[in-house]
Formats: sequence, structure tokens, C-alpha cells
Amino acid sequence: RHVSAAPSPTPGRWHGLMLEGRPLAARIRLADRWHQRAIGLLATRRLDRFDGLWLRPCAAIHMAGMAYPLDILFLDARGRILRRVDALAPWRAAACPGAHATLELRAGLARAWQLQPGATLGLSAPPAA
Repeated sequence: RHVSAAPSPTPGRWHGLMLEGRPLAARIRLADRWHQRAIGLLATRRLDRFDGLWLRPCAAIHMAGMAYPLDILFLDARGRILRRVDALAPWRAAACPGAHATLELRAGLARAWQLQPGATLGLSAPPAA
């Protein structure tokens, strides 16, 4: 089952990441509730237990209080990448007017996975509990 940018019944759980319908070896956390988006990755010292955070809705992010850089992907409502920001440093910000969601990834993953504007990303359903 493909979740993409549509509402998900499993916020806060692990999801797989899909690129053009093909799975990537990734563990992504979905944050589609206000409190999940407000906390984001601020409580982490680094991304080592998972690869990123999918924030929805979200068209702008800040790195205030972060301890490490992130790759940022801004997505439209269908999961199409609108803008990519590589290794956004702590205490910086980025935005993309018209974005519906933002994917924050461990720095270097966007380049390693060749995630480019125009490509479509989605979330796969988490494994059954």
C-alpha cells in the first residue's frame, strides 16, 4: 500500500520511502500532527535509528536548536519534489512556496539516492504491528 501525501492512519510510525513507486532502503517517521511537527527532530542529537522525518503539512522549516545538518526536500501534494536543499546547517531556514510536505533526511542521503526535483516520493505503509 502506498501512502504518498494523502492522510495516513499511522502517524508517528516507521514507514518505507518510495521513489517513483520503487522502495528505497529507508526508515521514515511521519509527523502529521501539530505536536509531532513542532518537536520534529529537535530531540535528536543525530539521525542514527532512522533516516528522516516526513512533515505534513509543511512548506518551511528552521534549524534553530539543531545539532547537525539535514538534507531538505519540499514536496507538492502528490509527493513530487519541488526543491532540494543539501546539508542545511543548524540555525538556518528554508522554505518553498506551494509545498505541501517536507522531508528532512540525514545529510548526504538526497544526493546518494539521487533525489532530484521532479521525482516523486511516497511513503509505504508501516509493517503490521
